[in-house]
Amino acid sequence: MANPSDQEAAQAAAEVKIHPAVATLMNSASRWMDDALKAWAEDDYAKVAVLAPLAVEHLGKATLWRTNPVLIVPLSQDAEHSLISLATKPDISDPRLRTISLAVLLRRLEQILGVLPIDKKRCGRMVEIRNGAVHVGSPSESRHVLLDSLALCKPLLERLKEDPKIFYGDHYWTARSLLEEKLSEAGHRVAAKRARARNHLNALEARLGELLFRETTDKLEEQAAELLDPEDFGSGFYGVDQACPECGSKGRLFGRVEGDPQADWDVEPLGNGLYEPVFAGVDWKLTFHPQTYACNVCRLELFATDELSEGHLPASSYEISEEDLGEEAYGRLIESIEFDHVNL
Repeated sequence: MANPSDQEAAQAAAEVKIHPAVATLMNSASRWMDDALKAWAEDDYAKVAVLAPLAVEHLGKATLWRTNPVLIVPLSQDAEHSLISLATKPDISDPRLRTISLAVLLRRLEQILGVLPIDKKRCGRMVEIRNGAVHVGSPSESRHVLLDSLALCKPLLERLKEDPKIFYGDHYWTARSLLEEKLSEAGHRVAAKRARARNHLNALEARLGELLFRETTDKLEEQAAELLDPEDFGSGFYGVDQACPECGSKGRLFGRVEGDPQADWDVEPLGNGLYEPVFAGVDWKLTFHPQTYACNVCRLELFATDELSEGHLPASSYEISEEDLGEEAYGRLIESIEFDHVNL
């Protein structure tokens, strides 16, 4: 007897076979969302706001088609051919097929699903942007449209029994992080930067092939300390090694270093049980104040402590060692600090 997972897989395969239009619409929705998330990673706000609702429209039509193909036909006299065609021999590729607008689609989805994850005002905003009635030019407006689109996709994917990891592909973790509740402004910036870094690596691997890609990224990782100059990220900054939160390579964390000299004293005998204190040198307590992060492999760059925190990187001061700084940087730091051991 087949196990439940095998039965579900067989059922899903049968449904796609019976309704090839569902697969066609889902694939096109996935492509539109892929383009939208790529545009979002590249800060192309207007493009995001147009493409994300298109993904919703196609995914919504796939949902309606799976319920009954005639549900995508508009209630108008000139759509009679479409109604008869879909009721008798449904074919999504029919050039004379007329389908409903996004506004009608959302109303019908609400009746089928019971409730939509966004309110009528946000639905209206999405429709206006989709129809070109509203121009989107700011990051916040674009993000709202993208978030609304992702929120709508969630119940549609569940209804279609489609795995979000397959639908979103390389953007799955980006989509998931965007939908996290209470994600701060810094969190949105970091999510976009990580998506951009991920896209860069994917494109690089596609261009170079697996073997050359590994060789190239290994070399870039080795060159991080050499190529990423702390002074390019802040005057008086120093750098320490830090694993990249996106690709896992060894990147560089930059910030100021505070050196607190701790006198090391010894004693020399004077005779008759008497001893004289002798200055033996200085032990340095080094405190690192992180401000910026850069990865030489995926090109991820995070600025200020809020982005560092959202990227799960050290965002508060902590103690480091001479080895963390490296011999050359440590020497420069000590030379830059003026102190008199007599006053220690």
